[in-house]
Amino acid sequence: MALLQKMAQIVGWLAVVVIAILSLVPGSLRPDTGAPPKLEHVAAYLMAAGLLTFGYGKQRHPLVIALCLAIYSAALEIAQILVPGRHAGFADFAASTTGAVIGSALTWIVLRALPRDFA
Repeated sequence: MALLQKMAQIVGWLAVVVIAILSLVPGSLRPDTGAPPKLEHVAAYLMAAGLLTFGYGKQRHPLVIALCLAIYSAALEIAQILVPGRHAGFADFAASTTGAVIGSALTWIVLRALPRDFA
C-alpha cells in the first residue's frame, strides 16, 4: 500500500500544478471541456484533495489538506485578475473549496474504514 499511497501523493501534487496552469492561462488558451465551469472547479479540487488525502493517509488531517487547497484556490482566483481574458470570482472559489472539502472528507471516511496499520 505504501507504493500506492506514494503514487497518489505524486499524482495529487501533479493535479495541483495542472490546476494552477489551467487557472492562469489566458482565457483564449483555456481548454473547453463542455462541462459547466463550477462543476469543473468542484471536480478538479475533489480529485486533488482525494488523492492527497489518500496519499498522506493518516499522517495528515484531511481538514488541513482541504484548508490548504481552499487557500490555494483563493490565491489562484486573485491571480486571475492579472491574466487577460480571466476574472476572479467568489463563486469559483466556493466551488473549488466545496470540491476540496468533499474530496478530503470522502477519502478520510474510506481511510477510517481501513485497518489501523494502513497509512
